[in-house]
Amino acid sequence: MNADPILLFHVLGAVWFFMLGAAVGSFANVCVYRIPWQKSILWPSSHCPGCLEAIRPRDNIPILGWVFLGGRCRNCHLPIAIRYPLVEFLMGALYVAVYVADVVLAPGVLDSMAFGRMFYHDLLVSFLVIATFIDYDYYLIPDAVTVPGMILGLLFGALVPELRPDPLLAHTFWGGLGIGLLGWVVGGGLVWFVRIVAGLAMGREAMGFGDVTLMAMIGSFLGWQAAVLTFFIAPFFGLLHALLKVVRMLFKRLARIPIVGADREIPFGPYLSLAAVLLLLAWPQIWSGWARPRFDMMADVIGWIVSGQ
Repeated sequence: MNADPILLFHVLGAVWFFMLGAAVGSFANVCVYRIPWQKSILWPSSHCPGCLEAIRPRDNIPILGWVFLGGRCRNCHLPIAIRYPLVEFLMGALYVAVYVADVVLAPGVLDSMAFGRMFYHDLLVSFLVIATFIDYDYYLIPDAVTVPGMILGLLFGALVPELRPDPLLAHTFWGGLGIGLLGWVVGGGLVWFVRIVAGLAMGREAMGFGDVTLMAMIGSFLGWQAAVLTFFIAPFFGLLHALLKVVRMLFKRLARIPIVGADREIPFGPYLSLAAVLLLLAWPQIWSGWARPRFDMMADVIGWIVSGQ
């Protein structure tokens, strides 16, 4: 029995984009390790932090290199953290998920715009993964991650305005740029406003400025509606982490162990990133099936308030 050529095409496409994503994940590991220390992400080449021996090309193959080495440096046998291949696998899986969402499940005839939208979303996913792991490790999100992301989101969204879906679809450079700038302002401004108000209420910094720039980047890619939804969905993803923090603090109090600042802090960037990924993967379904009526209602209420009727 002959295989369905479309199915075969998509299977090969998924394999290809998994490998591409894993390779990008390997570079993301470099960024996560070096950017917080303000080191170059291009030079020197990857090397063992123990013996400083350069990693051979065959040992640098994403995922498989770690497996074949048994998780240890070939030269000094220093253990290599399992997080490296896991990040590569995660990026590969996310690239496949974006391929399925933007290409396999794309309505209508498969065309270059579907692949363009996929690469646009892959770019955002890559920045989000890097920001997530840096924030998780250091409780900060460097501008070196988010500022280039903002610029690329605005640039590609303006040069190819059809990349963004309904209701963000534009057909001119200025239309695409305007949508990106509005998303940038609303995304960053929303977190900035909450950061100021919560900081005044709590008497200390409630959210890092990195969350502001991260949301501005998300808005520049996905538009203001997605930025608003990202901000309000993210806390639900962080509930388990918050609960674990509370339990940990309770045990520390019972054991009379001093509670430090890190015990009270939760990196919000990973959950903003997770919410943004959910939205870009399922935006047509979320927008048409749930979000559009609520934004229409919000617009009606604002119009009623402004008109005074």
